[in-house]
Amino acid sequence: MSDIVNLFETRELIAAANQIPAATTFLQDTFFGKEETSESEVVDVVVKKGKRKLAPFVSPKIAGKIVKGAEKRVSSYKPAYIKEKWATEATDIIANSNTVFYADAQSAVDRAAEKLADEIAEHKENIARRIEWMAAQVLTTGKINVIGDGVNDVIDFNFDGDQILALSDNTWDTDGVDPIKMMREWRRERGQASGIAPNVAVMGFDAMNAFLDRIGDKLDLRRIDRGQINPEALPGDVTYWGYIPELATDIYSYEGTYVDENGDTQYFVDPKGVIYGSNKTSSKRIYGAIRDIKALYATKIFTKSWEVEDPSARFVLMQSAPLVVPVEVDAFMFAKVLA
Repeated sequence: MSDIVNLFETRELIAAANQIPAATTFLQDTFFGKEETSESEVVDVVVKKGKRKLAPFVSPKIAGKIVKGAEKRVSSYKPAYIKEKWATEATDIIANSNTVFYADAQSAVDRAAEKLADEIAEHKENIARRIEWMAAQVLTTGKINVIGDGVNDVIDFNFDGDQILALSDNTWDTDGVDPIKMMREWRRERGQASGIAPNVAVMGFDAMNAFLDRIGDKLDLRRIDRGQINPEALPGDVTYWGYIPELATDIYSYEGTYVDENGDTQYFVDPKGVIYGSNKTSSKRIYGAIRDIKALYATKIFTKSWEVEDPSARFVLMQSAPLVVPVEVDAFMFAKVLA
């Protein structure tokens, strides 16, 4: 029995949670690749809005000129808080997932370990999927609506009007429309606004089909041949289509989905939309402090367990406080390219 109890010790649970791969994290990994943890429950978010300036000329005999730095906006925010809680009862260890009692030689400890690993994986996926949703919201709306039990807030990164577009006349399924020409202009605008030109386009399914219909054979697949892109390493709901040399841009489609609070399946990226941004920014995922007296250090996910004697049950609680931050906010845009 002590072996079963040891499985649920906090350090064992945290180690298990960190070792198990998460669900699809394509948008997070592509555009918010850096990660930070904080011991503070309030995180200072720094967003840069600056253009490329020239250093001033001065005589060596004259005092240096004070130069105004790039505009930065610093906001403090308590990251959205996530809790995943579940219970394990004795019958869960005695019986398998089909409620058929075990008659094999597998020990109760082995069954408990197997069940715990499955549960940690499931709940870790839920957290990863929520962070992926946050990344999608930032990239497609410029804000995150944090709505849940006891919380109703908005984290607004103040995208400009030309960063969120909805085409009406020149949709990509219109005869004569050139998507590459349109993206070339978008790339120029984002590069001038942020100093970092977009180099990755992530398209919804319908947008990708319209794009392919218009561009002919302009996609370059040599990056696959040279091993720079490994399609087999991509998640199953992500497809790499090629490279557009004149845009210096890799083209992906993304059909990842989640189930919303109403039980309906939704796409992370609108099937008719395009995210255009850079994977060269300082944008990141920040994990705030876990508000738990047993969590005395910074961590992405904190997991703990406790037992209730009657009725007998072992509870496990997984907590995280993530925030997705587009540091160079002007380097990203979203366009709905089909009506």
